Amino acid sequence: MLKFFRNILQKMLTENKFGKYLVLLVSMLIISTAAQAQNLVIKGGWMVNVKEGIAIENPGITIVAGKIYEIGNPSIDFPILRLEDQDYILPGLIDLHSHYHVRYDGVTKTDTLVTPKLFLANGVTTTFTAGDPNPELILEFKNKVNRNEAIGPRILNSGPYFGTANSEWNQDYTKEEIYNIVDEWAAKGVQGLKAKGISYNHLKYLIERAHSYGLTVTSHLGYGVDSKDAIELGIDRVEHFLGGEMLPGESNPYVEIANLDMERDSERIDEAMDMFIEHGVYLNATIGTYGGWSRTDDEAFEFWNDEYKYLTPFTADYIKRTDTLKQNIQPTIAMVYENKKLLLKKYFDKGGRVTLGTDRPFYLDLNLGNYMNGFFVHREMEVMSKAGISNADVLKIATLNSAEAIGWGDRIGSIEVSKLADLMVIKGNPLEDIQNTRTVHTVIKGGVIFDSKEILKQAEGKLGPVSETEW
Repeated sequence: MLKFFRNILQKMLTENKFGKYLVLLVSMLIISTAAQAQNLVIKGGWMVNVKEGIAIENPGITIVAGKIYEIGNPSIDFPILRLEDQDYILPGLIDLHSHYHVRYDGVTKTDTLVTPKLFLANGVTTTFTAGDPNPELILEFKNKVNRNEAIGPRILNSGPYFGTANSEWNQDYTKEEIYNIVDEWAAKGVQGLKAKGISYNHLKYLIERAHSYGLTVTSHLGYGVDSKDAIELGIDRVEHFLGGEMLPGESNPYVEIANLDMERDSERIDEAMDMFIEHGVYLNATIGTYGGWSRTDDEAFEFWNDEYKYLTPFTADYIKRTDTLKQNIQPTIAMVYENKKLLLKKYFDKGGRVTLGTDRPFYLDLNLGNYMNGFFVHREMEVMSKAGISNADVLKIATLNSAEAIGWGDRIGSIEVSKLADLMVIKGNPLEDIQNTRTVHTVIKGGVIFDSKEILKQAEGKLGPVSETEW
């Protein structure tokens, strides 16, 4: 943000256009302090059309009251945000399996100080929380973000887990009691619901009631209910695994995926995929988290930013002392990761609907790989690209597909008139090299402009316990 101010001041001095640039400078100062949406025109650079998978010279994007008002030569004289030739404008990224919690010494806490900033600074303008250990706290923080009282992405919260992942879950709940829980959280404004460790009947009641409110339901299956059952009940999305006929449920789903053979098990695999496709169910693959967990040496998992600097000194030291490659290698998860890449490519080629999710709770006592939220969304996209999905399709998965899957396709996910002004600006063409998405420098969420470096600076040294006792 400071660099932007300096550039404006320089233009004022060199071009002697004090009036025009003073208006923009004052407007930007207001944004930086009160986080108010700015009416402005974005000129220069390139615009990525994720629907068509192309990049065109930016024709001009006019933003009014937090929405895209027009694309093309502006009809209104607003302050101008002028980009450089190597800048590319994309829709804000959407993470449909985000987690904001940290666990240490058996205690799980929700982080609203660092994690939201890491998401937003990396171009993630919308997250679905996919099950909240502390749903009331996430709801409170969501409302603060919506009131521009806190920095973070747009949060589509899911409320509590439905199932045994919720420590307060009662497996004897009646239909009416399930309905009442859905009613409560629908009234509180959730944008979707998440099941994990749920029984068949409870999932049935959950889907019935959620759909009556127009809410989508997703689930982490494999705990007594497989994807075939869930799809027949009308589920909207499934997390992690295709399941169904592909996974007979004779052992742990991780073991069954690790032991799959694409040729030997092709009939079962095709049957599972076809059921997803025939019913229009989305798969949130979350491939990258299995790569991180298995300690793969894939290029996508290299660090381009010192992610440890966002941890408290105690947390960073704890990880360095307790996490060694030899101790944490996961051979079964490594096979899961490799097979999931093959399965995703096959599923996508068959016409399967795919969304983007990272699934990165920060566990110190079950280390899933030391990668921070926000940054990880770029790894997820790169893994998809390296699995054989085109960069254009990966970008669509990370934006428009994910928006449509949560029922927000008319509001976010692409750069179109009347949609929310959720944008990210990067250096270099991501259609040519997906790693270019890592170069986010400016993020616009609902018309509010953020400098990525400034947000990241605010997040340094604050994630995790301060000491063994301060947690």
